[in-house]
Formats: sequence, C-alpha cells, structure tokens
Amino acid sequence: MKAIGKLLLAVLLLAPLPAFALDAGTQLIVSSGAAGNGGGRDSTWGYWKDDNGCWHMTLLSPAFGKAHQVSNAKLIGWFDLPFNDESTFGLMGQGSIKYSQENSWDSISYINIIPDVDMLRYYFNKVDGNGGFSLSLGRFNVADKTSSIINQKIDGLYVGYSASRIQFGAYVGYTGLLNSKNTMIINSSGRNYWSSQLTGSIYDFLLEDIDTNKNNRLQFASMKNKVFSGRYWDDVERTLYIWADPYLVSSANITFPYLFANQTPYIEGSLAISTEGPCKVEDEFDRFYITAGMYGPLIYSDLVYNVSTTFSTYGDSSSSKSAFDGVSNLSKIKLTYFTGFHSLAISGLFTYASGDNGMYEPFYGFTSNPISYRRYSPEHSSSVKYGLSASFKPIREFLVTLGADQLFDYSTDYIKYEGIQAYTEMKLQCTSDFQFQLKAYRFWAEDKTFDNTGATITGVFSF
Repeated sequence: MKAIGKLLLAVLLLAPLPAFALDAGTQLIVSSGAAGNGGGRDSTWGYWKDDNGCWHMTLLSPAFGKAHQVSNAKLIGWFDLPFNDESTFGLMGQGSIKYSQENSWDSISYINIIPDVDMLRYYFNKVDGNGGFSLSLGRFNVADKTSSIINQKIDGLYVGYSASRIQFGAYVGYTGLLNSKNTMIINSSGRNYWSSQLTGSIYDFLLEDIDTNKNNRLQFASMKNKVFSGRYWDDVERTLYIWADPYLVSSANITFPYLFANQTPYIEGSLAISTEGPCKVEDEFDRFYITAGMYGPLIYSDLVYNVSTTFSTYGDSSSSKSAFDGVSNLSKIKLTYFTGFHSLAISGLFTYASGDNGMYEPFYGFTSNPISYRRYSPEHSSSVKYGLSASFKPIREFLVTLGADQLFDYSTDYIKYEGIQAYTEMKLQCTSDFQFQLKAYRFWAEDKTFDNTGATITGVFSF
C-alpha cells in the first residue's frame, strides 16, 4: 500500500517537483463508545444558518434524554516528500475522512461524514552545532505552552530558532478556512456559557428550568428569532465542510533553557482578532493572552514541576471592538515524580480559571477544551480543579493511566463544589501495525443532573 501511495502522490500531486525519498502511508482508526448516565447528549456545540445560507457555530439546547452510543471510523492518509538529500526541505501532508454515528434511546440518530485536510505544509529544518532553524508554511497544528488555550490547526506561517541558551518561536495564521466540524473555537456564543445575557450579540441566551423542585436552571443559546440550532441537524449531516469562525491568530514565545540550576523559564504572548470570513460575518470576540512559566527539577532530578500563569483580556460586541475590558487569569501547577519502577510517574495538578472573582473577569481560551468529564462541562473558565494521576507500564508495550480530580465552580467570589471524577486510559501496542485503546470515566456531580459516565474502545490500524 505504501508503494501505491507513493506512486499516486508523486504522479498526481507532485510530478513537477523533484522527489527524493517519498514516504507515505495510511491509518484507520475505529472506535465505539457510550456516554450519558441516563441523561442527554454531552456535546454542547451546534450550528445555525443565517438568511444567506451561511453556517454559524453556537451552543446546543441541552437534551436530557437517554444515554447515547457513538461509533466513529476515520481513514487517514499521509505523506512526507523531501526535496533534497538531507531531508531538510520538503512538503508534508495529511488528509482524512471521518464517519460518525450517534444513536440515542430517544430514537434520534445523527450521522456525520467529515472530510478534512489535517495538514499540508512546506517545511525547512536546519540544525548545526550552533543551533537550529525551522520554518513551516501552510496548514499545521499549533499549541500554546499550557496546551489549554490554543491547540488546533491553523493556516499560516511558523518560524522557530533554538540555541543552547535561548529558543524562539512565532506563528501567524487564519482560522476561517478550517472545517468547524473538526475545529471547535470558543466564539461569542460560548463567551457567556454560564451567564444570563450576551448584550448586543447575534445570539440570544434563554433560561430553562431543568428541575423546578430544586430550582436548577441551565442556559442554552438560540438565534434572535428563537429558531433553535437543533432544527438544522439534517442539513448539518449533509454539509461536509462548514467554515470555522474567522480569526487572525498570532503568537510568539521565548524560552531560556536551563537558565539557572536547570530551571527553564519562558514567556509567551498570543492574540486572536476576529475578522470577516467567507460568510462575511464577524464574530467580534477578540482576545489577548500573556503567559509566564517555568519548569525543571525540584530538589532532585526525579521530581519535576511545571508552573504557569496566563493573564488575558478581551473585547466583544458589548464594547467597542478595539477596547479590551477587564483582566482574567488561568494558572496551573503540576508536580511529577518519576519512580523508575515500570516507568511509573505520579502527578499532582492544580488549575485555576478565573470567574467574576474580585479584580478578575471570567477566563476564556480560544480552542474548545472542557475542563472535566462533567455533563455539559464548562471550558477552562470560572473553575478550580485539583487531582492526582499515575501512569505506568506493566510491560513495555502497555501504558496505563489512572486519575481522579475534584471540580469546583468559581463563577463568583464563592467557591461551589461541583463534583469528583475518576478516569482511566489504556494503550496496548499489540503489533507494530495495531494499537488497542480503552478510555473510561465517571463524574459524580453534586447536582445529579450533571452526572456523567462514558467508555470508548478504539483500534488503530497502520498500513
């Protein structure tokens, strides 16, 4: 199959270019799982369509029905085509097509077919005794230093430089050409996920009683004309590619490896500016982030730490587009002890994401990244979480991870207990071409409405 892939890629796509050691392959990922402890779907994102036929991502109206089952099959094809003998300059790409089916006991079945270009980038990498230089141009994945704010594909340019005492990286890109079915961006709809109103937005936030006896209320979003996003599910299933929210995203970071006592500090700044995309609609939820952090050994080399704090400010349609009102904060502390026994590593993690706390406004990241397994879990916003995890290898080919966390709501000046979660992940490399994965979790919520249980079995076949 690799020989056929090389021939097709070289002849159909890259015949005019000089090819030197083309490598190509395919991967099939098949998974099946169930989620929902007697409740509704745990996906909170949906779509609505405007009068011009353009799609927009919004929050789904929560459906507290029955547990549901999800099956996925994803076929991935990739290639790496160097243009010189040293393999320092070339073209790398990856495409995929995903089939997803969700079955629920309420007799509603959702089927999605999602084609995508996951990566297509020119690259240049040069390393010598004085350091290294790297460049990427095209579509590639980017992540911030915390991996909790920006972590997704982008169309743009990246440059990086590394030396013994300093490292630098920067990128600039655009998100409006991505497929939003594969890239969940926190837009103005997610801006006030647990608030009552979003003034001046194209979205209208309503409140619905979930249990009038306990006076529990949950927010959902709809269009201004009260047409709910769930109405469009049939159209969403038939639409293979839906443009993501258009933002100009840029970031730069400087790292000082082993600056003192084997400690490595860094600083990073990121910016997301909304713009008009293919649908000529601007979301107007601009964000700026500045992160400072440091990692290294603590006392001795087997105990390491990673600490970071991020300050953010944002402007949206409730203020002038150029104004940034208020400051928010995301802080993380992680301690890891490497025992050396069957690769056993024990970690403790603390996360604080500000809400309306004193001088702070609620924190919002850019890429959707739920903070817990809680049903309809909030993003890294207005929350406090701490917990322990352990990973080890009973045998070389088998990796096991176990963990437990407690979650608290911190949307006001008072901390409210939300619940506790436990989870496990297992990966077994059965052969060089096949990997078996198991993931299971349980969230015990203080409000039983938000209990959640799920498990997924995955097989990864490489060809």
